[in-house]
Amino acid sequence: MDNFEKMWREKIVNHINQYVNENTAKKVSQIHIDSPIDYSKELISTLKKETVDEQIKKLFIDNACHIPHHKLDEAKEIYTKTKDLSRTREVLELSFLKDIIIQKSLSKEQAKMIIKNGWGLAGIQEKDTIIATKIPSKFHEYMNETDPLKKKYYYCHCPRIRENLLLGADLDSIYCNCGGGFYVDIWEYITGKKISIKTTKSLFESDDVCQFIISFD
Repeated sequence: MDNFEKMWREKIVNHINQYVNENTAKKVSQIHIDSPIDYSKELISTLKKETVDEQIKKLFIDNACHIPHHKLDEAKEIYTKTKDLSRTREVLELSFLKDIIIQKSLSKEQAKMIIKNGWGLAGIQEKDTIIATKIPSKFHEYMNETDPLKKKYYYCHCPRIRENLLLGADLDSIYCNCGGGFYVDIWEYITGKKISIKTTKSLFESDDVCQFIISFD
């Protein structure tokens, strides 16, 4: 078990202690399974017996990986000054695009496709919500791949379960709220508001992408 996995599991137990109950935390701490995806299946199964889906969803959101906040400061400054969600999203999109073109060696056509699809940080605005779709983790490999399992592997960002996708592994899509928590942190930091998300597409629901609706409470 690597350090990331140990840290993730410790965070899970700590958060259960905070807002579920000690009995549930004790049961989770007694799950001793090395495989991250098998551990996740047992974790979700245990939690579904002990609590409700909204608490499980919150647990995964709170254990998400986050982008360094300094990359969001320009968008945060715009929102603080204007309270204009549309303008803020545009600034975030431009900042993301500058980074991703360099990081993934993208052509102008590929960059345009990413923005059109709403892939990445900024998503697409629909009225007062943002629809955000994860960008493929390994962009070029994903775009060139035809095998469905390999495409899932190249798409997924989660270091815990990605390898298992090559084996056709399945998991309750409630787990993908961990990926959704990435966006919750972004928009809570930028706006200072409470953010809600809904998973609308997931690799574990036979979709080609993972997608979230972001609402501002």
